[in-house]
Amino acid sequence: MYITRVKALAVEALQAVFDDQYPVTEFRGLRCSLEYPVEQIRLPQVWVRYSDTGPLKQAGVKHTEDVDPVTGGRTHPYTRFKFEGSWEFVIVALSSVERDRVYDELIATIAFSGFDTVRSRFRVYLEANDLIDLTLRTDEIESTGESAEPGTPWGTDEVLYERTLAVDLIGDFAADPETGVIVPLSKIQITPTVDLTLDNEARGEGFDVWH
Repeated sequence: MYITRVKALAVEALQAVFDDQYPVTEFRGLRCSLEYPVEQIRLPQVWVRYSDTGPLKQAGVKHTEDVDPVTGGRTHPYTRFKFEGSWEFVIVALSSVERDRVYDELIATIAFSGFDTVRSRFRVYLEANDLIDLTLRTDEIESTGESAEPGTPWGTDEVLYERTLAVDLIGDFAADPETGVIVPLSKIQITPTVDLTLDNEARGEGFDVWH
C-alpha cells in the first residue's frame, strides 16, 4: 500500500534533481533505483531503501474522512494512518573518490533543498505529490557507514565502494479500505464531530475524536 509509494517517491524526487540541468555536469542523469546495481555500466548509482522506525498508527480515535462529493468521488468514510521511517541512500561506485563525491552531492541536495534553485526540486517534488503527505527531516542527516569490498555482481574482481546516508521522515495517507488504493489527499474533506458515546473520562483527557 504505502511502502511502495514512499520508496518510489525518493527515487522520483532524486531523478527530478539529477537531470540535464544539474549544476555538476558529470552527475547529470545520475542513476537512482530501488534495485541494487548489477551492471557495471550503471555505476555510480544511488540505491534507495526505506524502513519503518515506528508502528503504523491510525490518525486518531475513530478518525474517518470522506472523499469530496463535489468531485464526484465516493462518500463513504476512509481512515487516515500515520507512519514514521527512514530513507537510506546507498551510493555504489567503482572508486572511493567517486563514491564520496556522489555522497557530497546527495548531502547538498537534501540539506540545501530549500535554498538552491535546482536542488529545491527535490523538496518541491515531494510536496507536490498527492498521495503521501511527507515531512522530511533535512536538518539531521546520518551517515550509517561505508565499505570497500572486492568482487562485483558481473563477475570481476573490481572493488565496489559503498557509503550510506539516512534521513528520517514522517508521513500519513488515506486509502480505500475495500481496494487498498491510496486516495488522493486533495479529494479528502474532514468533518470533526464529538462522539457522545464516549465516557466523560475519555472526553475529559483531550482525546481527538472524529467521525
